[in-house]
Amino acid sequence: MNTRWFWLALGGASATTFLACWAAWVFMIQPMDAAVKTANELERIFTSEFEATPRLAANAGILFPHTYRSENLVAARRTLTVEQTLDTPLPDGTQPTLRAEFLAEAGIAGRDSIELNIRPGGREADAKLPKSKILVLETTSPPEVATPGPAWDDLSESVRARALRQLRLAARQQLLADGLLAEADRELRSRISALAARAGCRVAFPDAP
Repeated sequence: MNTRWFWLALGGASATTFLACWAAWVFMIQPMDAAVKTANELERIFTSEFEATPRLAANAGILFPHTYRSENLVAARRTLTVEQTLDTPLPDGTQPTLRAEFLAEAGIAGRDSIELNIRPGGREADAKLPKSKILVLETTSPPEVATPGPAWDDLSESVRARALRQLRLAARQQLLADGLLAEADRELRSRISALAARAGCRVAFPDAP
């Protein structure tokens, strides 16, 4: 009789231990291991096919630091032409209208990090992206005077500097109004999502509008 109870107790203990180990594997160890494997695959994909590798975190720990392989991560480019009347008259009393063509680039500066926090199971990740900004805004050729009067090169250095500041400000305002930064944000989310999908991971952007 004692032997029977011994084997029953031993069997019950073994079954309990097995179930505990199985539950730990299914609900804790396996999801954590899958998240690490996904992080490894994401690191490989981003390193080979993207200008930056995000900071990759899983199981409340950072597995890979963020790194950039270019000065900035450019996501949108535009060229635009702006015209602006000089804000103060010239010595002869005229206020010429000036015209300039600009090249603009928007995206993430290299000092700003992208973060991917991989959820247990490795199939989903939450992304934290810095807001896109205008990285480059420069003229593609010297500005010109669009109204009758002195040519650009005939203007004094101080007038040219003031005019260029006006033109640059007008270009920036136009780019913001036309949604350049929103375009860059969308492009970055799209590219990151597409690359993560190759590792079987769906990316969520909690801060996206």
